[in-house]
Amino acid sequence: MSLSLQGITKSFGDEVVLDHLDLHINEKEFLVLLGPSGSGKTTALNIICGIERQDSGNVLFSGHLMNDLPPDKRPFGLVFQDYVLFPHMTVFENVAFGLKARHRRGDMEGRVLETLKLLEIKALKDRYPKSLSGGEQQRVALARALVLEPELLLLDEPLSNLDARLRENMRLDIKRLQRSLGITTLFVTHDHTEAIIMGDRVAILHDKKIEQIGEPGEIFFKPKTEFVASFVGAENRFRGHVSEVNADGNVATIASSDLEIVASLDEKASVGEHVCVFIRPDDINVVPNPPRGMQNVFRGNIEDMYLTGSFMRIIVAVKGHHFISAVTRQAATDLNLANGKDVFMTFRPSAVKCMKRPFCSCPEAKE
Repeated sequence: MSLSLQGITKSFGDEVVLDHLDLHINEKEFLVLLGPSGSGKTTALNIICGIERQDSGNVLFSGHLMNDLPPDKRPFGLVFQDYVLFPHMTVFENVAFGLKARHRRGDMEGRVLETLKLLEIKALKDRYPKSLSGGEQQRVALARALVLEPELLLLDEPLSNLDARLRENMRLDIKRLQRSLGITTLFVTHDHTEAIIMGDRVAILHDKKIEQIGEPGEIFFKPKTEFVASFVGAENRFRGHVSEVNADGNVATIASSDLEIVASLDEKASVGEHVCVFIRPDDINVVPNPPRGMQNVFRGNIEDMYLTGSFMRIIVAVKGHHFISAVTRQAATDLNLANGKDVFMTFRPSAVKCMKRPFCSCPEAKE
């Protein structure tokens, strides 16, 4: 059961939210729609399930046009960001609500109990939402969607209200559940960690359209645009020009102010051509002694270090530039890294993403 959005355009007043959006989700695929807040993700989801009507374009499911079908006639299940559980109903009654509303009462009790068991919340069937934890409420909302046996599951930032531990557990649970049921799924989020963990493919929504779509590894390690590179974590950005290209045309030296960065090339570049380079923090190593036999080795000074979960983020000043590196806490301890310490920073040419200008959000080069 595949879903296709063809040329979807939607405006609210004078504001265009989606502009000729095209997207295809394959049967049994788990596709993540990733984008910043306000990019139109929820609007796209509402158009798919029929809550909003597009100004133009088509929604097709398994080749059938959905445009004129009301939400209750579309074979889709939707899980909202805020769960939207009825406070005066028990868990059982909340999950059964959709079956009653769609007049599907045949063995309703058995189907509800089976779904509650699947989500491991059968013991909660007589409790009310106010007595449930955030994770339990999320499972009830998911059960309410799945009990309808939808052919397409739509999830609108369903984990955003959970704490970090619950969010991590629910990511794995939802993915396992999707695989076991074989249900086509569209998961909307602004969190690129969720996208890389959960998605079979990831679609980046930006500037009212899909900017890039592909497998998580392709999106995160081979971004095609400046926005995608920045949004998925390539925080180190430098503008410069190509000063040298090797004989094979697949490696270039990029001059950015008084830095020279060696980069692998995905496409041909010419000497003198202006480019931007991007490097992910986790691709940059910080060591106390100069490594041998490596390219892209720079001496610098640690200006700041701070903890983010199991990683230390390290700000290294190099010739007036600032690089951000991410290393494990254990590595930082073993290497005796500390604020004010002189260090050497290195990264592989293949870790450098080189893109052609213009990229107006990049800092001005000091050339």
